[in-house]
Amino acid sequence: MIYRPDFIVIGSTGRNTGKTEFAGRLITKYSKEHTVYGVKVVTIDPDEGNCPRGGKGCGVCTSLEGDFEITEETELIPGKDTTRMLQAGAQKVFFLKVSIHSLHIGLQALLNLIPENVVTVCESNSIRKVIKPGVFLVIRNLAEQVIKESCAEVISMADKVINFSEMDWNFSPDRVHIKNGQWVIREKATAIILAGGKSSRMGGTDKSLLPVNGVPMIEYIAGQLEGHFDEILIGANDREKYRFLDLPVITDIETDKGPLMGIYSCLAASGNDINFVTACDIPEMNMRLIGQMIYMSYEADIVMPVGADDKHEPLFAVYKKSVAKKAKEILDGGGRRIIELLGSTEVRYIGFDDDGWYRNLNHKEDYTDYLNQGGTQAELQ
Repeated sequence: MIYRPDFIVIGSTGRNTGKTEFAGRLITKYSKEHTVYGVKVVTIDPDEGNCPRGGKGCGVCTSLEGDFEITEETELIPGKDTTRMLQAGAQKVFFLKVSIHSLHIGLQALLNLIPENVVTVCESNSIRKVIKPGVFLVIRNLAEQVIKESCAEVISMADKVINFSEMDWNFSPDRVHIKNGQWVIREKATAIILAGGKSSRMGGTDKSLLPVNGVPMIEYIAGQLEGHFDEILIGANDREKYRFLDLPVITDIETDKGPLMGIYSCLAASGNDINFVTACDIPEMNMRLIGQMIYMSYEADIVMPVGADDKHEPLFAVYKKSVAKKAKEILDGGGRRIIELLGSTEVRYIGFDDDGWYRNLNHKEDYTDYLNQGGTQAELQ
């Protein structure tokens, strides 16, 4: 798998999803400030017939000789997707025809044609098998129930599935942007970093300020979330301590009532219906998992990860703003545990394999282990 955060790959479940129009809007918007290339990929399975749409097709795919073929679009031919990319403002547009058995070598040959400091908009499903882009979008036409095979194989890898209905998407291209040369999604949501604990298990050392990659851990977390959310809030009772972040600090409505009060107070202050909540001692943000939880939250009040050991992660989860009312009822009744929310709200769970990224730094030993595994060059003071 080749990691290319300067690529955005746009796939679709079938035809008539507005995929090329979506790609064109991105190209038009960002070609004013960046050098943007466009790429169209057609994958051919010679074992199943050359046309991916069935039948005789248009003859483009049957003309493939060898493992792959790359051509640069230079003509403005009405109706062609590659032409539309050029017209949208792409500096160059490439068309890659590639055997399903040669995706990796076809991709590598394509990458050799794309210089540094270029961002690329690519239309394809199958190419996601061999590239990990900054963003992978799949557009689904709600009028069609069938998902074509090339999409079904990769849809689980999508950072966001966009619904297309009545000639419009439920997610605007304006919510995709470029951060430090990488494609990212900006959610219509709030990120909440809870930092109201006393760090007692860390021996009194304020874990939110432990250095990670040369900055306080809470700043490291906020930096990863920046650009992905419309709003970032810090849940803490010491505004002065976190003034350096230049972010709103939300104090608990009532003190000494634990993280449930922190969640309630921040949800009440949030400007969005959807809210991602994380503790300040989880240094690595898995944006793909967060995106999946946000997508699932449209049909739930809470979306919470559950690990292989059946351990719930309430402080790395998504909460609707409406959950604040339930939280208040629990708090008013003397409750303090987040888990009490689960019995009175619509909850969906998502399993996750952390692949080593998930670390909860509660103790000094946790932090030291994190350093030793390359999390940061800093040392525990």
